[in-house]
Amino acid sequence: MRNLLGLALLFTITACSHTATQPEQQAAANQKTKVCDLPYTKFQSTVTGYCQEAAAELPKTIPSETLSLEFRPVEQIPEVFWFNQKLAYTLNQQPNSAPLAFVIAGTGAAHDSPKMKTLQKTLFSQGYHVVSLSSPTYPNYIINATTRDDMVGDLAKDAKSLYAKMSAIYEQLQSSHNVNATSFSLTGYSLGGAHSAFISQLDEEAKAFNFEKVVLINPPVSLYNSVQILDSYLDLEYNRPAAVAMVDRIFDRLAEQYALQESSELSQESIYSLFAGANMSEEELKLLIGASFRMSSADMMFAIDATYNIGALIYKNHNISKFESITHSMHRADDITFTRYFDRHMLPWTQKLEPNVTRDDMIERLSLVAIEDYLKSAEKVTVVTNQDDIILAEGEVDYLQEVFGSRAQIFERGGHCGNMDRHSFVEYMRGQFVGASTL
Repeated sequence: MRNLLGLALLFTITACSHTATQPEQQAAANQKTKVCDLPYTKFQSTVTGYCQEAAAELPKTIPSETLSLEFRPVEQIPEVFWFNQKLAYTLNQQPNSAPLAFVIAGTGAAHDSPKMKTLQKTLFSQGYHVVSLSSPTYPNYIINATTRDDMVGDLAKDAKSLYAKMSAIYEQLQSSHNVNATSFSLTGYSLGGAHSAFISQLDEEAKAFNFEKVVLINPPVSLYNSVQILDSYLDLEYNRPAAVAMVDRIFDRLAEQYALQESSELSQESIYSLFAGANMSEEELKLLIGASFRMSSADMMFAIDATYNIGALIYKNHNISKFESITHSMHRADDITFTRYFDRHMLPWTQKLEPNVTRDDMIERLSLVAIEDYLKSAEKVTVVTNQDDIILAEGEVDYLQEVFGSRAQIFERGGHCGNMDRHSFVEYMRGQFVGASTL
Protein backbone atom coordinates (compact mmCIF):
# COMPACT_ATOMS: atom_id res chain seq x y z
CA MET A 1 0.00 0.00 0.00
CA ARG A 2 2.80 2.44 0.91
CA ASN A 3 4.62 1.94 -2.39
CA LEU A 4 1.39 2.44 -4.31
CA LEU A 5 0.55 5.61 -2.45
CA GLY A 6 4.05 6.88 -3.04
CA LEU A 7 3.69 6.46 -6.80
CA ALA A 8 0.28 8.08 -6.87
CA LEU A 9 1.47 10.99 -4.79
CA LEU A 10 4.57 11.68 -6.89
CA PHE A 11 2.54 13.93 -9.16
CA THR A 12 0.45 15.36 -6.35
CA ILE A 13 3.31 16.51 -4.16
CA THR A 14 5.20 18.01 -7.10
CA ALA A 15 2.13 19.91 -8.25
CA CYS A 16 1.12 21.14 -4.82
CA SER A 17 4.52 22.57 -4.05
CA HIS A 18 5.65 23.92 -7.42
CA THR A 19 7.18 27.39 -7.53
CA ALA A 20 6.78 29.21 -10.82
CA THR A 21 9.83 29.84 -12.99
CA GLN A 22 10.39 33.17 -14.72
CA PRO A 23 8.79 32.10 -18.05
CA GLU A 24 5.77 30.83 -16.13
CA GLN A 25 5.59 34.09 -14.20
CA GLN A 26 5.55 36.01 -17.47
CA ALA A 27 2.74 33.80 -18.75
CA ALA A 28 0.84 34.48 -15.54
CA ALA A 29 1.35 38.21 -15.98
CA ASN A 30 -0.16 37.95 -19.45
CA GLN A 31 -3.17 36.09 -18.13
CA LYS A 32 -4.06 37.91 -14.95
CA THR A 33 -7.38 36.34 -14.11
CA LYS A 34 -6.82 32.72 -15.07
CA VAL A 35 -3.72 30.58 -15.50
CA CYS A 36 -5.25 27.09 -15.67
CA ASP A 37 -8.44 25.50 -16.90
CA LEU A 38 -9.09 23.30 -13.87
CA PRO A 39 -12.52 23.77 -12.25
CA TYR A 40 -11.92 25.34 -8.85
CA THR A 41 -12.53 23.46 -5.62
CA LYS A 42 -10.83 23.83 -2.26
CA PHE A 43 -9.44 20.31 -2.65
CA GLN A 44 -8.10 21.02 -6.14
CA SER A 45 -6.41 24.16 -4.84
CA THR A 46 -4.85 22.26 -1.95
CA VAL A 47 -3.45 19.63 -4.33
CA THR A 48 -2.40 21.59 -7.42
CA GLY A 49 -2.16 25.08 -5.96
CA TYR A 50 -4.55 27.95 -6.64
CA CYS A 51 -3.70 27.98 -10.33
CA GLN A 52 -6.75 30.09 -11.21
CA GLU A 53 -4.91 33.17 -9.92
CA ALA A 54 -1.73 34.57 -11.46
CA ALA A 55 1.54 33.56 -9.85
CA ALA A 56 3.52 36.23 -8.06
CA GLU A 57 6.73 37.51 -9.55
CA LEU A 58 9.49 36.06 -7.39
CA PRO A 59 13.23 35.71 -7.99
CA LYS A 60 14.19 32.57 -9.88
CA THR A 61 17.13 31.96 -7.55
CA ILE A 62 18.43 33.48 -4.33
CA PRO A 63 21.59 32.79 -2.31
CA SER A 64 20.91 29.62 -0.33
CA GLU A 65 23.01 27.40 1.90
CA THR A 66 22.11 24.25 3.81
CA LEU A 67 23.80 24.20 7.21
CA SER A 68 23.64 21.93 10.23
CA LEU A 69 24.18 22.02 13.97
CA GLU A 70 24.65 19.19 16.45
CA PHE A 71 22.12 19.18 19.27
CA ARG A 72 22.39 15.55 20.31
CA PRO A 73 25.54 13.41 20.43
CA VAL A 74 25.77 11.27 17.30
CA GLU A 75 26.08 8.08 19.35
CA GLN A 76 22.62 8.77 20.82
CA ILE A 77 20.91 9.10 17.42
CA PRO A 78 19.04 5.90 16.45
CA GLU A 79 21.26 3.93 14.09
CA VAL A 80 18.51 3.69 11.47
CA PHE A 81 18.96 7.45 10.94
CA TRP A 82 22.71 7.17 10.29
CA PHE A 83 22.33 9.28 7.12
CA ASN A 84 20.54 12.21 8.77
CA GLN A 85 22.09 13.10 12.11
CA LYS A 86 22.77 16.79 12.73
CA LEU A 87 19.85 19.23 12.60
CA ALA A 88 19.76 20.77 9.12
CA TYR A 89 18.44 24.24 8.28
CA THR A 90 18.56 26.77 5.42
CA LEU A 91 20.20 30.19 5.38
CA ASN A 92 19.46 32.86 2.77
CA GLN A 93 21.93 35.60 3.60
CA GLN A 94 21.85 39.23 2.53
CA PRO A 95 25.25 40.79 1.68
CA ASN A 96 25.05 43.28 4.56
CA SER A 97 23.32 43.78 7.90
CA ALA A 98 19.58 43.25 7.51
CA PRO A 99 16.47 42.18 9.42
CA LEU A 100 16.22 38.43 9.91
CA ALA A 101 13.10 36.32 9.49
CA PHE A 102 12.77 32.82 10.91
CA VAL A 103 10.43 30.47 8.99
CA ILE A 104 8.90 27.30 10.50
CA ALA A 105 7.74 24.51 8.18
CA GLY A 106 4.36 22.77 8.23
CA THR A 107 3.54 19.22 9.27
CA GLY A 108 6.17 16.72 8.17
CA ALA A 109 7.99 19.30 6.01
CA ALA A 110 11.70 20.04 5.81
CA HIS A 111 13.48 23.38 5.96
CA ASP A 112 14.05 23.21 2.20
CA SER A 113 10.66 21.98 1.03
CA PRO A 114 9.13 23.80 -1.97
CA LYS A 115 6.66 25.84 0.10
CA MET A 116 9.55 26.93 2.30
CA LYS A 117 11.50 27.97 -0.78
CA THR A 118 8.58 30.13 -1.88
CA LEU A 119 8.56 31.89 1.50
CA GLN A 120 12.34 32.24 1.38
CA LYS A 121 12.12 34.02 -1.97
CA THR A 122 9.28 36.23 -0.76
CA LEU A 123 11.15 37.34 2.36
CA PHE A 124 14.61 37.56 0.82
CA SER A 125 13.25 39.82 -1.93
CA GLN A 126 12.06 42.13 0.86
CA GLY A 127 15.61 42.47 2.13
CA TYR A 128 15.60 39.90 4.94
CA HIS A 129 18.15 37.32 5.97
CA VAL A 130 16.02 34.15 6.08
CA VAL A 131 16.61 31.18 8.41
CA SER A 132 14.30 28.21 7.78
CA LEU A 133 13.72 25.36 10.21
CA SER A 134 12.07 22.01 9.61
CA SER A 135 8.86 21.19 11.41
CA PRO A 136 9.26 19.49 14.81
CA THR A 137 7.27 16.68 13.14
CA TYR A 138 10.03 16.13 10.54
CA PRO A 139 12.25 13.09 11.29
CA ASN A 140 15.55 15.02 11.20
CA TYR A 141 14.15 17.35 13.86
CA ILE A 142 12.65 14.57 15.98
CA ILE A 143 15.88 12.57 16.26
CA ASN A 144 17.67 15.69 17.54
CA ALA A 145 15.51 15.84 20.64
CA THR A 146 17.66 16.67 23.66
CA THR A 147 15.29 15.64 26.48
CA ARG A 148 12.35 13.29 26.92
CA ASP A 149 10.15 16.40 27.20
CA ASP A 150 10.92 17.19 23.55
CA MET A 151 8.51 14.61 22.10
CA VAL A 152 6.51 16.48 19.50
CA GLY A 153 2.82 17.26 19.71
CA ASP A 154 2.50 19.65 22.63
CA LEU A 155 2.58 23.09 21.00
CA ALA A 156 4.02 24.89 24.03
CA LYS A 157 6.81 22.32 24.41
CA ASP A 158 7.46 22.36 20.68
CA ALA A 159 7.82 26.14 20.93
CA LYS A 160 10.42 25.87 23.69
CA SER A 161 12.37 23.36 21.62
CA LEU A 162 12.21 25.52 18.49
CA TYR A 163 13.11 28.66 20.43
CA ALA A 164 16.25 27.03 21.87
CA LYS A 165 17.30 25.83 18.42
CA MET A 166 16.65 29.25 16.85
CA SER A 167 18.85 30.87 19.48
CA ALA A 168 21.65 28.35 18.96
CA ILE A 169 21.43 28.70 15.17
CA TYR A 170 21.66 32.49 15.29
CA GLU A 171 24.65 32.24 17.60
CA GLN A 172 26.31 29.87 15.12
CA LEU A 173 25.55 32.17 12.17
CA GLN A 174 27.02 35.20 13.90
CA SER A 175 30.25 33.29 14.33
CA SER A 176 30.45 31.24 11.12
CA HIS A 177 28.83 33.62 8.58
CA ASN A 178 29.03 37.04 10.23
CA VAL A 179 25.25 37.36 10.03
CA ASN A 180 24.12 40.59 11.68
CA ALA A 181 20.39 40.96 12.26
CA THR A 182 19.04 44.47 12.76
CA SER A 183 15.71 43.03 13.94
CA PHE A 184 13.88 39.71 14.05
CA SER A 185 10.57 38.52 12.62
CA LEU A 186 8.86 35.13 12.46
CA THR A 187 6.45 33.23 10.26
CA GLY A 188 5.38 29.67 9.58
CA TYR A 189 2.73 27.87 7.58
CA SER A 190 0.15 25.29 8.65
CA LEU A 191 1.43 23.65 11.87
CA GLY A 192 4.40 26.01 11.64
CA GLY A 193 1.91 28.87 11.89
CA ALA A 194 0.60 27.53 15.20
CA HIS A 195 4.17 27.03 16.41
CA SER A 196 4.95 30.64 15.51
CA ALA A 197 2.13 31.84 17.75
CA PHE A 198 3.46 29.93 20.76
CA ILE A 199 7.07 30.98 20.06
CA SER A 200 5.97 34.63 19.94
CA GLN A 201 4.33 34.32 23.34
CA LEU A 202 7.44 32.64 24.75
CA ASP A 203 9.64 35.45 23.43
CA GLU A 204 7.60 38.08 25.28
CA GLU A 205 9.27 36.86 28.47
CA ALA A 206 12.56 35.39 27.23
CA LYS A 207 13.21 38.36 24.91
CA ALA A 208 15.96 36.66 22.92
CA PHE A 209 14.56 38.13 19.70
CA ASN A 210 11.87 40.73 20.52
CA PHE A 211 10.08 39.89 17.28
CA GLU A 212 9.02 42.88 15.22
CA LYS A 213 6.43 40.97 13.17
CA VAL A 214 4.87 37.50 13.46
CA VAL A 215 2.64 36.14 10.69
CA LEU A 216 0.67 32.90 11.10
CA ILE A 217 -0.01 31.34 7.68
CA ASN A 218 -2.98 28.93 7.42
CA PRO A 219 -2.62 27.75 11.03
CA PRO A 220 -4.90 25.13 12.57
CA VAL A 221 -7.11 26.56 15.29
CA SER A 222 -7.30 23.12 16.91
CA LEU A 223 -4.64 20.64 15.88
CA TYR A 224 -6.87 17.82 17.11
CA ASN A 225 -9.78 18.97 14.92
CA SER A 226 -7.54 19.38 11.89
CA VAL A 227 -5.94 15.95 12.07
CA GLN A 228 -9.35 14.35 12.50
CA ILE A 229 -10.45 16.04 9.27
CA LEU A 230 -7.37 14.85 7.37
CA ASP A 231 -7.51 11.35 8.84
CA SER A 232 -11.11 11.03 7.63
CA TYR A 233 -10.01 11.43 4.01
CA LEU A 234 -8.27 8.03 3.99
CA ASP A 235 -10.17 5.18 5.61
CA LEU A 236 -7.96 2.09 5.70
CA GLU A 237 -9.56 0.62 8.81
CA TYR A 238 -13.13 0.14 7.58
CA ASN A 239 -12.85 0.74 3.85
CA ARG A 240 -9.40 -0.48 2.78
CA PRO A 241 -10.42 -2.32 -0.44
CA ALA A 242 -12.30 0.69 -1.79
CA ALA A 243 -9.48 3.09 -0.86
CA VAL A 244 -6.84 0.91 -2.52
CA ALA A 245 -8.99 0.51 -5.62
CA MET A 246 -9.50 4.28 -5.86
CA VAL A 247 -5.74 4.91 -5.58
CA ASP A 248 -5.18 2.38 -8.38
CA ARG A 249 -7.68 4.18 -10.60
CA ILE A 250 -6.15 7.60 -9.85
CA PHE A 251 -2.67 6.40 -10.68
CA ASP A 252 -3.81 4.70 -13.88
CA ARG A 253 -5.44 7.93 -15.11
CA LEU A 254 -2.44 10.06 -14.19
CA ALA A 255 -0.12 7.58 -15.92
CA GLU A 256 -2.27 7.66 -19.07
CA GLN A 257 -2.18 11.46 -19.15
CA TYR A 258 1.55 11.51 -18.53
CA ALA A 259 2.11 9.14 -21.47
CA LEU A 260 0.24 11.54 -23.78
CA GLN A 261 2.57 14.44 -23.03
CA GLU A 262 5.20 15.47 -25.56
CA SER A 263 7.85 15.97 -22.88
CA SER A 264 8.72 14.10 -19.69
CA GLU A 265 9.43 17.41 -17.89
CA LEU A 266 7.00 18.19 -15.09
CA SER A 267 6.48 21.90 -15.67
CA GLN A 268 3.64 23.82 -14.06
CA GLU A 269 1.70 23.74 -17.33
CA SER A 270 2.13 19.98 -17.75
CA ILE A 271 1.07 19.30 -14.16
CA TYR A 272 -2.14 21.27 -14.63
CA SER A 273 -2.68 19.33 -17.86
CA LEU A 274 -2.24 16.03 -16.00
CA PHE A 275 -4.91 16.86 -13.49
CA ALA A 276 -7.25 18.36 -16.05
CA GLY A 277 -7.02 15.20 -18.15
CA ALA A 278 -7.40 12.91 -15.15
CA ASN A 279 -10.65 14.71 -14.26
CA MET A 280 -10.55 13.79 -10.58
CA SER A 281 -13.59 13.92 -8.37
CA GLU A 282 -13.56 15.65 -5.01
CA GLU A 283 -13.52 12.26 -3.29
CA GLU A 284 -10.40 11.29 -5.21
CA LEU A 285 -8.66 14.56 -4.39
CA LYS A 286 -9.59 14.12 -0.72
CA LEU A 287 -8.12 10.64 -0.78
CA LEU A 288 -4.82 11.96 -2.16
CA ILE A 289 -4.71 14.64 0.53
CA GLY A 290 -5.48 12.05 3.21
CA ALA A 291 -2.84 9.68 1.85
CA SER A 292 -0.21 12.43 1.82
CA PHE A 293 -1.03 13.33 5.43
CA ARG A 294 -0.97 9.65 6.47
CA MET A 295 2.47 9.21 4.96
CA SER A 296 3.79 12.30 6.78
CA SER A 297 2.23 11.02 10.00
CA ALA A 298 3.79 7.58 9.47
CA ASP A 299 7.25 9.06 9.03
CA MET A 300 6.76 11.19 12.15
CA MET A 301 5.49 8.28 14.24
CA PHE A 302 8.35 6.04 13.14
CA ALA A 303 10.95 8.67 14.10
CA ILE A 304 9.24 9.23 17.47
CA ASP A 305 9.11 5.49 18.13
CA ALA A 306 12.77 4.99 17.23
CA THR A 307 13.81 7.95 19.39
CA TYR A 308 11.66 7.37 22.47
CA ASN A 309 11.20 3.57 22.47
CA ILE A 310 7.43 3.85 22.76
CA GLY A 311 6.60 0.53 21.10
CA ALA A 312 3.83 1.77 18.82
CA LEU A 313 5.40 0.70 15.52
CA ILE A 314 8.74 -0.83 16.50
CA TYR A 315 9.04 -3.67 18.98
CA LYS A 316 9.79 -2.32 22.45
CA ASN A 317 13.52 -2.15 23.27
CA HIS A 318 14.46 -3.07 19.70
CA ASN A 319 17.12 -0.89 18.09
CA ILE A 320 16.76 -1.00 14.31
CA SER A 321 20.13 -1.16 12.58
CA LYS A 322 20.95 0.83 9.48
CA PHE A 323 20.75 -2.28 7.29
CA GLU A 324 17.48 -3.64 8.70
CA SER A 325 14.26 -3.46 6.74
CA ILE A 326 11.67 -1.10 8.20
CA THR A 327 8.86 -2.24 5.89
CA HIS A 328 6.97 -4.02 8.67
CA SER A 329 7.01 -0.91 10.85
CA MET A 330 5.85 1.37 8.05
CA HIS A 331 2.99 -1.00 7.15
CA ARG A 332 1.82 -0.72 10.74
CA ALA A 333 2.17 3.06 10.59
CA ASP A 334 -0.01 3.30 7.47
CA ASP A 335 -2.90 1.80 9.42
CA ILE A 336 -2.64 4.09 12.44
CA THR A 337 -4.55 7.36 12.33
CA PHE A 338 -3.12 10.31 14.18
CA THR A 339 -6.20 10.32 16.42
CA ARG A 340 -5.49 6.74 17.49
CA TYR A 341 -1.85 7.59 18.04
CA PHE A 342 -2.92 10.53 20.22
CA ASP A 343 -5.17 8.35 22.39
CA ARG A 344 -2.92 5.31 22.71
CA HIS A 345 0.54 6.85 22.88
CA MET A 346 0.81 10.65 23.00
CA LEU A 347 -1.72 11.17 25.80
CA PRO A 348 -0.42 8.31 28.01
CA TRP A 349 3.15 9.56 27.49
CA THR A 350 2.15 13.05 28.62
CA GLN A 351 0.21 11.71 31.61
CA LYS A 352 3.29 9.81 32.80
CA LEU A 353 5.13 13.12 33.00
CA GLU A 354 2.10 15.12 34.19
CA PRO A 355 -0.42 12.82 35.94
CA ASN A 356 -3.07 15.54 36.34
CA VAL A 357 -3.42 16.24 32.61
CA THR A 358 -6.77 15.07 31.21
CA ARG A 359 -7.64 14.25 27.61
CA ASP A 360 -9.55 17.54 27.28
CA ASP A 361 -6.59 19.41 28.75
CA MET A 362 -4.32 17.89 26.13
CA ILE A 363 -6.69 18.71 23.27
CA GLU A 364 -6.84 22.35 24.39
CA ARG A 365 -3.05 22.48 24.58
CA LEU A 366 -3.03 21.55 20.91
CA SER A 367 -4.91 24.71 19.94
CA LEU A 368 -4.66 28.46 19.67
CA VAL A 369 -7.38 28.63 22.32
CA ALA A 370 -4.65 27.90 24.90
CA ILE A 371 -3.07 31.31 24.20
CA GLU A 372 -6.18 33.19 23.09
CA ASP A 373 -5.72 36.10 25.50
CA TYR A 374 -2.20 36.70 24.22
CA LEU A 375 -3.27 36.56 20.57
CA LYS A 376 -6.06 39.04 21.16
CA SER A 377 -3.66 41.61 22.58
CA ALA A 378 -0.46 41.02 20.55
CA GLU A 379 -0.61 43.70 17.85
CA LYS A 380 2.50 42.40 16.09
CA VAL A 381 0.89 38.99 15.47
CA THR A 382 -1.28 38.65 12.36
CA VAL A 383 -2.95 35.71 10.66
CA VAL A 384 -3.60 34.95 7.01
CA THR A 385 -5.74 32.05 5.86
CA ASN A 386 -8.45 31.11 3.38
CA GLN A 387 -12.20 30.98 3.85
CA ASP A 388 -12.20 27.45 2.42
CA ASP A 389 -9.11 26.10 4.21
CA ILE A 390 -9.79 22.38 4.46
CA ILE A 391 -8.09 21.91 7.86
CA LEU A 392 -10.41 24.35 9.62
CA ALA A 393 -13.55 22.92 11.24
CA GLU A 394 -16.89 24.68 11.09
CA GLY A 395 -16.76 28.01 12.92
CA GLU A 396 -12.95 28.20 13.10
CA VAL A 397 -12.58 30.87 10.42
CA ASP A 398 -15.04 32.98 12.43
CA TYR A 399 -12.96 32.26 15.53
CA LEU A 400 -9.81 33.61 13.86
CA GLN A 401 -11.66 36.74 12.77
CA GLU A 402 -12.98 37.25 16.30
CA VAL A 403 -9.59 36.79 17.97
CA PHE A 404 -7.46 38.77 15.51
CA GLY A 405 -9.99 41.33 14.32
CA SER A 406 -8.41 43.67 11.77
CA ARG A 407 -5.18 41.66 12.01
CA ALA A 408 -6.82 38.73 10.19
CA GLN A 409 -6.56 38.48 6.40
CA ILE A 410 -9.05 35.94 5.07
CA PHE A 411 -8.83 35.20 1.35
CA GLU A 412 -11.94 33.78 -0.27
CA ARG A 413 -10.12 30.95 -2.05
CA GLY A 414 -6.95 28.90 -1.81
CA GLY A 415 -7.78 25.78 0.17
CA HIS A 416 -4.96 24.85 2.52
CA CYS A 417 -1.79 26.74 1.56
CA GLY A 418 -2.72 26.59 -2.12
CA ASN A 419 -2.12 30.28 -2.77
CA MET A 420 1.26 30.83 -1.12
CA ASP A 421 2.94 31.62 -4.44
CA ARG A 422 0.01 33.56 -5.88
CA HIS A 423 0.03 37.30 -6.47
CA SER A 424 -2.45 38.39 -3.77
CA PHE A 425 -0.83 36.30 -1.03
CA VAL A 426 2.70 37.44 -1.82
CA GLU A 427 1.57 41.06 -1.92
CA TYR A 428 0.01 40.58 1.51
CA MET A 429 3.29 39.16 2.84
CA ARG A 430 5.23 42.06 1.35
CA GLY A 431 2.93 44.42 3.20
CA GLN A 432 3.63 42.62 6.45
CA PHE A 433 7.39 42.19 6.13
CA VAL A 434 8.62 45.71 5.47
CA GLY A 435 11.46 45.83 8.00
CA ALA A 436 14.16 46.24 5.38
CA SER A 437 12.68 49.51 4.14
CA THR A 438 13.10 51.11 7.58
CA LEU A 439 16.89 50.69 7.71
